[in-house]
Amino acid sequence: MIGNLRPASDAEIERLLASPGEITRFLFGGDASRRERVDLDRAWHAIHFVLNGSRLGGEQPLNFLVDTGTPVGEVDVGFGPARVLTSQQVKVLALALSAVDPEEVRGRVDLRQLGELAIYPGTWQRDGMDVDYVVGKYRDMRELVARLAGNGLGMILYIN
Repeated sequence: MIGNLRPASDAEIERLLASPGEITRFLFGGDASRRERVDLDRAWHAIHFVLNGSRLGGEQPLNFLVDTGTPVGEVDVGFGPARVLTSQQVKVLALALSAVDPEEVRGRVDLRQLGELAIYPGTWQRDGMDVDYVVGKYRDMRELVARLAGNGLGMILYIN
């Protein structure tokens, strides 16, 4: 399961919510490769965990990777429907993430704990994924969210 974040304008979000069948083309169609995307790879669940201290719960807006946003219909784009955050929600998220420095995330990542709690993929040490992997993906995500907030854009989250 690969976590993905993709910019979208509020107008695009409204269009996708009105016509959910368009989400597949938006995410995977011919021009999709030209659109910006942050690939969190398998670090998405670890990032959620270090931000929230739980496998699936947490407080908004920091629980956004697993439990925030409006589903784009019932169209399965890999592992369930994509979810959208409006530009206003992204601004709130950017503010919250600005308070969590990547070095703070580094201090919260415990690979043994991630494995014991079955934080996806659950094979952290065996697969050679390390703290730098999680921190690097967090940094990429945080930078994207800040840039989107600054540009008045929303975001689409999906796992495939």
